[in-house]
Parts: sequence; C-alpha cells; structure tokens
Amino acid sequence: MTTPRAASRQRATKETRIEVDVVIDGSGAAAIDLPLPFFVHMLEAFTKYSAMDVRLRGEGDIAVDAHHLVEDVGLVLGTAVSDALRDRGGIRRFGHAYAPLDEALVRCVIDYGKRPHIVYEMQALHGRVNDFDVEVLGEFVKAYAQTAGATIHIDCVRGDNVHHIAEAAFKALGLASRQAFEVAGAGVPSTKGTL
Repeated sequence: MTTPRAASRQRATKETRIEVDVVIDGSGAAAIDLPLPFFVHMLEAFTKYSAMDVRLRGEGDIAVDAHHLVEDVGLVLGTAVSDALRDRGGIRRFGHAYAPLDEALVRCVIDYGKRPHIVYEMQALHGRVNDFDVEVLGEFVKAYAQTAGATIHIDCVRGDNVHHIAEAAFKALGLASRQAFEVAGAGVPSTKGTL
C-alpha cells in the first residue's frame, strides 16, 4: 500500500496562529475555519478543484488588516503541500487550466518544480467584496508559490465582477494543481535528475 501524500504544519507569530493538514490524494474536502468568509470561499474553491483534502484553522490580527492572515495561510498551506509532495517523484509537475465564471475568465499555469516564482497579472482584481479587500488575494498566491516551491503564472483574461474574477482564479489554481499533482510515472520529473 502506498503511503498517503499528506502533511501537517503550524505557524504561530504575534500576528497569526494557523494549523493545517493536507492530503494530496483526497476528494476535495475542505474544513476551513477562518474569520474571513470570502477568503474561506476562495480556499474552498481551490481545495475542491485541486482534489486535495484540507483542514485549516487560523486566526489573526484582522482588526488591523486581513493581509497578515491571508499571507500566512499561503505560507503554511504551501509548506504543507511541499512536505506532502516529498521528493515529487513521479508527479506530472506541470499543470494548466482556464476557469470561467460567467463573464470572467482566468488562466493559471503552474510548475511544482521547486523554483518559486510568481507572475500575477490580475489588475482587474481590485475593490472589496463585503468588507474583504480582494487585492490581498495576491499575497496568498505569492506566499503559496514561495513555500510550495511552485512557479505560478495566473492572469485574468477578462472579467468585470470581482467576485467572479477571484473565484475563477482560485478554481484555475486548483485545476492546474490537480493536474500537476497527478502521479504519471516514476522518478524525478526533471532532465537534471533532481529538483
């Protein structure tokens, strides 16, 4: 029987406290407890379409701003995903997806090759949904890329409604990740023989 690709991580600072469990080969089940409902909605979309199981609890200084909590969730979740992927042997490594939501269309191309980089072309994603500043979602993606060891290119092809654009982005990130996580062979997916 194959060992499950799973990991747990915690982070505690003066600004945030976060704990997360991930199972890469899951069913997309999410149990997310954060004091930011719209961000929870985005993480649930990412989880669902990545097919990971994610249990995440966190709190932070949201009376100051959502920035610290959103960024730190990205750091902790990315670290757990990196741990769960272990040496990344056999994974497809690369994934790409387009996700539409009504008038919005977002593209995500990802490489889990341990070379963190982000190209985030989401200029249309600004403003607020209820009291949540959607611009901080970029901080999540940057932090996730850094600790997951992923190159992420994500861009809004078109869209007007910020909720639709944000949700399409997190769905595309999930779909591309699901493709990249898939075990497609043996050995490290690199011509160098190592990542």
